[in-house]
Amino acid sequence: MNNQIFWIASFPKSGNTLIRSILSSIFFTEDGVFSFDKLANIDQFEKTELVEKNKEIFGNDIGSLNNTTLFYKYLLKLQTKESLGLKGDFMFLKTHSGLFEIGDNAFTNEDFTRGIIYIVRDPRDVCVSWSKHLNISIDKSIEYLTNDLSVGIWVEPKSKINIFNDKNRPRTLYSSWEKHVLSWTSHNWKTPIKIIKFEDLVYNKINVLREIIVFFEENYNFKFSNIEKKIENILITTDFKKLKNEELNKGFFESTGNTDFFSVGKKDQWRKKLNKAQIQKIESKLGNLMKKFDYKLAVEIN
Repeated sequence: MNNQIFWIASFPKSGNTLIRSILSSIFFTEDGVFSFDKLANIDQFEKTELVEKNKEIFGNDIGSLNNTTLFYKYLLKLQTKESLGLKGDFMFLKTHSGLFEIGDNAFTNEDFTRGIIYIVRDPRDVCVSWSKHLNISIDKSIEYLTNDLSVGIWVEPKSKINIFNDKNRPRTLYSSWEKHVLSWTSHNWKTPIKIIKFEDLVYNKINVLREIIVFFEENYNFKFSNIEKKIENILITTDFKKLKNEELNKGFFESTGNTDFFSVGKKDQWRKKLNKAQIQKIESKLGNLMKKFDYKLAVEIN
């Protein structure tokens, strides 16, 4: 099969890491016991190491990949088995990119995609988490969340000499929360997709766990051994408080240093963090789609 990638997709700060923790425990452990090192089995697509490893693909364009239109010409070439260094039949990849085309070049397509797990979170809480993560104001976070042209810069390795700087680093299009969610959840692909709400993942994890297992069993005929014991251990070892304590004791490689990566892990943080004008700005831009995912608007709550 050529469609080798299971995308674990989400807008930033929506629960992608927690889903990866669960999946890595299901697929890459015997007993379901999670630790941070297991996340290496589900890497992020948007890492400059992938570009450097395949730099012959880009030729003279290697120094101009901050031009997003130019860079998108090469994205599918980075998703071949050869470029990814895939030795098995499939792999999981994390992404925060939207499922968009730029200049008739797609972020990805059905030929490369075996399945999709998409995580959606209340954008008002995304706003709060993003503000903490980047140490920016709530208003700037709202602007990012509602801007159709928001982009993400590819991650540079911390332990190597980098071939890019902040000006010429590759970028991919996130767009607004609304367009990001719609891009992944409203396409007409035949590719199986599982949509998971962050709130369900946090407050009803065991049901989500079982739904994920069924998703792979029914769509791909995967067989899981020792699954009940795995579920038991996953629930214990991916508990938010345990992850937070492990980060405090050992650090976490995805942290920006501005705040703990595993900061709060609850819904409705926005009620105490956003003022009325900020709530209205988010809801006026994103409210229609929020309601489709059963996120009640403030006027409905009151």
